[in-house]
Amino acid sequence: MTAAVGRRALTLGGFLALGATAARAARPVRLVVPYAPGDGPDLFARRFAQGMAERIGLPVVVDNRPGAATMIGTEYVASAVPDGLTLLLATSTTFAANPHLFRQLNYSIAQFQPITLLVRVRLALYASTGFGARGMAAVLAGARAAPDPLQYGITARGDATHLAGEALQQAAGIVLQDVPYRGTALMQQGLLRDDIPLAIDGIGAYLNLLGKGRVNAIAVTGAARVAVLPDTPTFAEAGIAELGRQPWYGLLAPAGLDPEVLADLNAAAVDTMRAAGLRDALARQGAAVETQSPAAFATLIAEETEAWGAIIRRVGLSMD
Repeated sequence: MTAAVGRRALTLGGFLALGATAARAARPVRLVVPYAPGDGPDLFARRFAQGMAERIGLPVVVDNRPGAATMIGTEYVASAVPDGLTLLLATSTTFAANPHLFRQLNYSIAQFQPITLLVRVRLALYASTGFGARGMAAVLAGARAAPDPLQYGITARGDATHLAGEALQQAAGIVLQDVPYRGTALMQQGLLRDDIPLAIDGIGAYLNLLGKGRVNAIAVTGAARVAVLPDTPTFAEAGIAELGRQPWYGLLAPAGLDPEVLADLNAAAVDTMRAAGLRDALARQGAAVETQSPAAFATLIAEETEAWGAIIRRVGLSMD
């Protein structure tokens, strides 16, 4: 921990311990993750929470509240007390995609205080071993020859995995049928049982299965290959146009957060993401650490909302 962050940690710890009541100070920081345990955001959140706890001097507990395209967990945080003890690990789905997919949301960005962007992540197209495809050409041939649309797993309708699948269909001129699963673990079981031939998801949770040859990685999003999957081409290398914006994770709190606590949380989060172990592990998965000031993150959310809206309009997707 740097000296500067050490001082900030003491400042935050002192604010929480003395700010309102001893009972509140005894509570841990709750990091709400609107995804199921074992999903990509959850795996990231657990490492991030450990780093944050070391820097703020308080336990940081991951609270999984999945469902409804991240809306369940997000609504929970929107109504929480803005004391710095309840935080949201949001993704691009939450604030950039959902406003364009649902005519009515029970939350808005105005109910939140952005703290910092954390990381931009990558997606991959996977195939079951039973399907037999080891490259994009075989996937496209199988899709075109199938009497019914091939099914592909996603983690939720309207999220980044679903939008990538819609973009893939447009770019490749094929028809697929999305199958939403309640989390990565269940979708992996679907691939292993050959219930579905294809899936789109993040990378970290699949490394063990890929290493054992139990699923095949067909292509990855982004401009370059992923270090942990050096033999897997990008979609562009496989002849498919890029599938859209790169998904991201960011940290937010309920609106009304004390400015001093906001500064402390931003400093702790930025320092956590700069730690070599976490940064290097993410880089091997093709993820890029990117942190910002609260004001810059608020501006980015507005820009990303417009950009994701353009993608959603292009694929003609609506969840209402």
